Parts: sequence; structure tokens; C-alpha cells
Amino acid sequence: MNADGGAISFASGVVPASVRREGFMDSRLVWLALAAFVGSTEGGLINGLLPGIGADMGVSTGQTGQVVLGYSLGYAIGTPVVSVLLGGVGRRRILAGGMLMLSLCAVLMAVAPYFHWAVGARTLLALGAGTYTATALSVAAQLAPPGQRGRALQVVTMGQSLATLVGVPLGAFIATQFSWRIDYWAIAAMALVASVALYRRLPTGMHGDTQSMADRIRVLGNPGVGAALLTMVLFFLATYPPLIFVGALLTELEIDLKLLPIVLLLNGLGAMGASVTAGRFADRLGARRAVTLSALMLIGSLGLMVALPHLPETWRLPATLVAFALQGYIGWAFWIAHCSEMARLAPSSVPVAMSLELTGLSIGMAIAAGFGGLLLDAWGINRLCMLAIPVAGAAVAVWLLLPPRMAGPETAASPLK
Repeated sequence: MNADGGAISFASGVVPASVRREGFMDSRLVWLALAAFVGSTEGGLINGLLPGIGADMGVSTGQTGQVVLGYSLGYAIGTPVVSVLLGGVGRRRILAGGMLMLSLCAVLMAVAPYFHWAVGARTLLALGAGTYTATALSVAAQLAPPGQRGRALQVVTMGQSLATLVGVPLGAFIATQFSWRIDYWAIAAMALVASVALYRRLPTGMHGDTQSMADRIRVLGNPGVGAALLTMVLFFLATYPPLIFVGALLTELEIDLKLLPIVLLLNGLGAMGASVTAGRFADRLGARRAVTLSALMLIGSLGLMVALPHLPETWRLPATLVAFALQGYIGWAFWIAHCSEMARLAPSSVPVAMSLELTGLSIGMAIAAGFGGLLLDAWGINRLCMLAIPVAGAAVAVWLLLPPRMAGPETAASPLK
């Protein structure tokens, strides 16, 4: 920061070596993290709002998954298209514009008169959130020198995990005590403030990504990228069912829905723990090994979820809190390590690699919300969690099938331009 509180501007977009020394906190990462807090609050909060949305609009718990499905498809399909269309636009404008679009769509959610309006509004909201997140992660990854990429990503994901720790539980409390619509008015206001702050504080000279859609698809030809993306899809397909339908899980366990904010708070504490430790862990252990360990831990966490209904009633709430804390840690630890590995697999196309990461996550979430909602209404949440275990096992298998030669030393990314 300069003397008057403004962001330091590097017109070329390249951070001098003296600034990128060990332990230095690039001020741009802080602003990226603050805006990520806003988007992640909305993204994580929706799971706690689904019971209220369903009751307000007269749809079943499984049907409310369409709100998540539309958002996920918008993220997975719309974000890459928008990135191509905005290829010549500077990154400062992309980041600020993404937050502005999120603000406008949050207003549409707040005033939604019927269910399909809400589905459509949140699908559009995904375009703003996805465009922002993909750009923010790519900027963070390219700012980092070799060997510190995990820590740079950790700073941005710190804002996201703070959202799960503070924004999501607080929003869930407001929804259970008052109305889910109040949450969206608050999100709209915060996103507008974030948009203005990004535009005013981020430096100029950060040029947009001009790669075409064909160039982006070509990145899938990099050795290991396709298998890594499939691992991402499978991991989050297994992770999301108990998170999306947490209200249904608490109902089956006969836990009062007023305790939902506490459950989400523990999930946020787990995510915060990962944001503090997972980046350095991935850098020291190696991203490939960190991904493997996270996926194996997911299998154990899902096993605990399946066992919850069979526990004595007095044990169910404490065990549920432990399970959701584990889910929070595992999900974020996997995400940080996997992003670091994808950046290494495509060092000359880091922005595209980060966009693919979000696409893979969103596809997994979309399948979990769409098919998961159908299975939830037919079979119940416990069987849905049970089905997630072999999916997590498949994620481990695909990841371990990557040839050992793909686990070589990190290659420096292209300088940010």
C-alpha cells in the first residue's frame, strides 16, 4: 500500500523481484480475498437457505436443488464463454464487473416472486461469481514465484473460507430467525461495495486473457490435465450431497433446524483450518500427495455421515458437528492442492487451468444437486451419502492412475501481464 492507502500500481503488471520476496503479502491478494468473501458467502449460504426457499415457494427439498443446479451449470458453461467474450478486457474491469453483476442478481433473488424466477436469477448470478473467481485465482497463481503458488492461492481462499466461517453461519441465522430474502439484500450491498473497491484499488496494466475457446480446449491435451479435471468432478460430486441438502440431513437426524447455523459454523471452522495450513502443506508435501490424502479423508468423512442415523440420539449432534468440520477442512485442502497442481500441469495457461478447475467443481456440484435432488426425494439423504462413498473412491483411483512422471518439480508460470 502507498502512503495514502491506495494500492501499489505496477503498470506492466509484473511484480518486481524485490517485492516478491519470501514472506511478502502482495496488497492485490488482499483485495482479491476480500471480494472472494462476498461471492463465497452467497455460494456457501444457499445450502442453509434451501429449506426456507422450499417452504416459501411450495416446493420439495429435492426440488430446491434446482437452485444449486442452475447456478452450477451457469458456472460450468457460462463462465468459460464469458471469459472468451471478455478476453480483451483488463482484469481490473473483469473483477469489478463480476462483483457488480453478482450484486444486481442478488437483488433479483431478494425480490423473486416464484421458484423458477429464483432459479433463473441465481443462474445469472453464477456468471458474475464465476467470472470473478476464475480471474482472481489466475491472478493469484501468476503473482506467486515458483514454490509459493500454494501460499498465494491460500490468501485468496482465506477470503472464501472466512465466508464459510462468518458470512454463511450469520446468514443462516438471519434466514432461520427472519427471512432468506434479507440475506440477499445484504449480499447485494456487500457485492456493490466490493465492486467499487476492486475498481479503485487494483492496479492498472493487468491485461485480460485473449485465448480463444479452441485454445482453452487445447489445454485439456496437456498431459494429466484431463485426468486431473475428472478427479475434480468426482471429488465434488461425492462431497456436495450432504452439504447441499444439510437441512434434510438434520431433519432425518431429528436435529432442530435452528441449529443449522452452528453446523455451518463448524463447517466454516474446518475450512478456515485448511486455508491456514493447506497451502504450505501442499507446497511441502507436494500437491499430488496432498490431493490423494484429501480424497482418502473424504471417504472416511462420508462413512461418518452414513453412520450418523445409527448413533444414539445424544451423540448425533456432536458427531454431526465433527463430520461437517471434517468436510470443511477436506474440501478446502483438496481445492488448494488441486489448484496448485493444475497450475503446474499447464504453466503457460494458468488462467485457463483455473477456469477448468471451477468448471470441474461446478459440474460435480450440478450432478450432486440435480440427480441428488431426485434421489433424495426417492431414497432419502442417508442412501445418498452412501452412494457418494464409491464416487470418492473413483476420484482416488483416477488420481493415482496419473503417471509418476507428472509429479515433477513445479514450473514457473508466465509473468502476469
